[in-house]
Amino acid sequence: MKLTKPKRIKYFRFLGLEYNRDGILTLQKRYFKDESEHDGRYGNKTDILLRHVYNVKKNCTTFRPEEFRCPCGRCTGYPTQMRARELRHVQRIRDHYGRSMTVTSGLRCEHQNNRVGGSKDSRHLKGLAVDFYMKGVTDTLAHRISAIRYIRTLPNHRYSYGNGYNSYGRSVHVPSMGTAIHTDVR
Repeated sequence: MKLTKPKRIKYFRFLGLEYNRDGILTLQKRYFKDESEHDGRYGNKTDILLRHVYNVKKNCTTFRPEEFRCPCGRCTGYPTQMRARELRHVQRIRDHYGRSMTVTSGLRCEHQNNRVGGSKDSRHLKGLAVDFYMKGVTDTLAHRISAIRYIRTLPNHRYSYGNGYNSYGRSVHVPSMGTAIHTDVR
């Protein structure tokens, strides 16, 4: 279901844009890589994009909307929006460690999820998960264990894991994660 017109106006104003053809086109040009998506019309894809950009700008102080973009090159990059509770979750992690965070996987469309071997009900498909790398925090197994123990204390935390350890305190073997950590919320 698309945002109501009053909500669209509110979200566009929050982003410093007017809800008109020019404002829609500006939003599309900023975030949609494919020029064929730059039409100045408010459709489903733009509705999802608007929700995503608004959620990131409202709930994060150090992330940019495009950091969570699906990298497949087949979709708009924004097959859904990141949910506010996941954005607050990763912002808390970043603030706690006071270091930059590289999002290695945020939003995923079904094609990208299949390509990387994600589960059919992956929380990345719903904007409820982020995989990230943080220098000095996720580099070693000991650091990942410490980080995951901290992360599981956060509000709305559901599950986290990295190669070698998960939030249930169990050893897991996930070499495809490298030195990244996956975290998601309820």
